[in-house]
Amino acid sequence: MAEQSTNGRKRKTVTASESWRGKITSHETFTHDSIDSLGYDWSRISVPGIAARHPLKVYLPQTTEDVAQMIQDANAAGEPLWVRGSGHSSNGLVLVDRGSILLTQNMNRIVDIDADGLTATALSGTVTAHIDDELAHRGLGLPVVGDHNDISLGGFVSVGGISPTSFKYGMFIDTVRSVEYVDWAGNVISCSPTDKPEHFWRVLGGTGRYGVITTVKTQVIEADKYGTVLRNDERRYRNLDKFISESAAALRDPGDAVLQRGVVIDFPGRGGKSRMIGQFSNYRATSQALPKRARNRAAYGTLHGIGYLNGRLPARADRILKYVGTVGVVVSPKYASQKNVEFFSDKILDATVGDPTRMLIVMGPLDQYESLFHAVHEHLAGFRARTNALTFISNYAIAIRSNYLAQGGTNNEFCALAFLCGTQEQGLSDAQLEELAAGMDDIAIRHGSFRYVHTQMSKDPERRRLVDPNTFYAEQFAKLHGDGDVKPIPSLEQRAPEPTATS
Repeated sequence: MAEQSTNGRKRKTVTASESWRGKITSHETFTHDSIDSLGYDWSRISVPGIAARHPLKVYLPQTTEDVAQMIQDANAAGEPLWVRGSGHSSNGLVLVDRGSILLTQNMNRIVDIDADGLTATALSGTVTAHIDDELAHRGLGLPVVGDHNDISLGGFVSVGGISPTSFKYGMFIDTVRSVEYVDWAGNVISCSPTDKPEHFWRVLGGTGRYGVITTVKTQVIEADKYGTVLRNDERRYRNLDKFISESAAALRDPGDAVLQRGVVIDFPGRGGKSRMIGQFSNYRATSQALPKRARNRAAYGTLHGIGYLNGRLPARADRILKYVGTVGVVVSPKYASQKNVEFFSDKILDATVGDPTRMLIVMGPLDQYESLFHAVHEHLAGFRARTNALTFISNYAIAIRSNYLAQGGTNNEFCALAFLCGTQEQGLSDAQLEELAAGMDDIAIRHGSFRYVHTQMSKDPERRRLVDPNTFYAEQFAKLHGDGDVKPIPSLEQRAPEPTATS
């Protein structure tokens, strides 16, 4: 507990660093910070025992000047580089077998926190959860923060970033105020919506294709994320159609909600039938009475205790404990701090326990929510019925008010459907994974939607072009400058395919 002053007002804040609950992780079996981890990305969650693809050379810059010099040296040697933050992506974006990577992990410094201007500036290797924790000491917070303790700032900017607050603030990249990056010719470029805007909009969501992001200034908000308790107005569901229709209404009209979180889980049943449970929560402001604060501490203390033990016990006990944690995710506590909502599932469920999982995310116009949800779920359920390769199908549904996704249009109301699918222990074959991802891409194309490009996508370059929201900004840039001034890293289709169960 600390007393802070923000804009002349004193407030008490509780921060993650003051207890073990600050150690946010969704996996106990590996760390992102080891040398061995450089041979893996998030696919290790999908295919346990996957073969590593270790780089031969690793560059470790600490400054923008280091990055520029390293790129220039690599260019002189004819050496392609891959940029990597924490390796929290799929699609081979950060993996290269026996090649060279530029690792931003040592670029992990907060440069400035402007409490009056409500901005924070940090180097790109800084973990977003750590930035949020430092802001918490000042009664501030990031409007949008990832739910995992290893998401780097540069990585978040490179893919988008979504959270239970996205219905108010958009994706994380909608909160970015300026960016400094080094293009693949070694030029240092500073840009913002008003200074070199074509550079700014293209590098956002660019997945490293246009250079290495080195410094980011982002919006912050006044918030006591650890101390202020919110009331969970929750509805629970046993029928998918009812969940979809009622969650659609809540996403389109959040009212006075501070955060929103919806989740539905479809378990396979006997005779081809399935069983589902779901819930949708609107978290609203409430009085800070001591009994409510005590209920928050007690409920989440228990759930976080489950999360702390999950991954540390014998396999059978771990699996049982994960089922208990899953119930805790669906049957959410009545009172919660904002931080407990933001890091909810990742502090309770260990991704390395139980069925291996594949994540597929689609982002579409909010007015397409119902038809998009039905189409994707039917695709996944049909795949499961035909192949028996999937186990559970879960979905996290949120609204996104995003000018980035609007691409200059007037309608900035979108939704994100984050499908997390369990697989059999052996994972999916190459052909099964491509069928699953290509079908998801095709649904997105039919619904005028996008894919979240660091989750699994088809290998087909034309499909990827159509569902990548960055395509619009890349084409706008090319109209002004062409592509000759940029030396992109090899495109996805030129990279070695992501290893699956049969590779």
